[in-house]
Amino acid sequence: MKGATWRQWRRNWMDYPLRQGLKWAGTYRIEQFVGMGSYGQAYRCTDTATGSAVLLKRAKPSKGEVARRMLERESETMRRLVHPQIPKWLGEAGHRNETALVMEFAEGDTVEQLIMERGKTYAQPEALRVVRELLRPIKSLHEAGYVHRDVRIPNVLVCGDLVRLIDFGLACRIGEQTRDERPEETKDGQPAGFADSWGPVKQRMRVPCPTSDLYGLGHLFLFMMYASYEPGENREERSWEEELALEPDVRAFVRGLLEHEWPSAAECERELDRILEGWNFVRSG
Repeated sequence: MKGATWRQWRRNWMDYPLRQGLKWAGTYRIEQFVGMGSYGQAYRCTDTATGSAVLLKRAKPSKGEVARRMLERESETMRRLVHPQIPKWLGEAGHRNETALVMEFAEGDTVEQLIMERGKTYAQPEALRVVRELLRPIKSLHEAGYVHRDVRIPNVLVCGDLVRLIDFGLACRIGEQTRDERPEETKDGQPAGFADSWGPVKQRMRVPCPTSDLYGLGHLFLFMMYASYEPGENREERSWEEELALEPDVRAFVRGLLEHEWPSAAECERELDRILEGWNFVRSG
């Protein structure tokens, strides 16, 4: 076995999901492996003390100290956030030589799952409603002094009318200088949830300032719009403004998100409300 092959095998072995039925810290019984990103693993568990469902997130073993530091930062961030559209921090739980983050288990499907697995498409009003709903937890996050830095379709959870922002693994304080950790990628090397090349988008998304999350919202909206886009035969690729048939005020709004027209989520929210009111759009909250 070659050295590179051996190292990959060892990483895969280290990161093999925990078995169903195992009790973490003697309390949290693992029911289902939810998923694995670049630096963490998530499990749906039952808190045997209360009978309630929780989400347990552990650092990815093969990533060592980097993953542990990131999980500590995520836990510290979530502990300070209180909003109905952000999963509630429940605590930390030690097991052997590991410490996991425990949070509220949020039901629903991600926008990525809805589009990729269920073939869902979005009309402009529905996609704008998702953006409008997301602005509420994003505004709360910014007011608490943090930025998410990863507003993408895998990190937006939908359950009925409730839209939640999840996965705070890359969140940091506004202005904090952090190492640029690599996000979860798809098989072709591009992350899910963007309408153009990843490189420039990644650089802008990782800047620790509020406009980075608004920039992510712009790409999220475009991705929802592209879910139903069908290019004509033999047609060269064009810009999103040419390819998507958007209302003029919506086109201007998305351009504003991508070009950092609004320095805060509150100002962005006011502009979107103006657009939706012009459409006689009925919204909650």
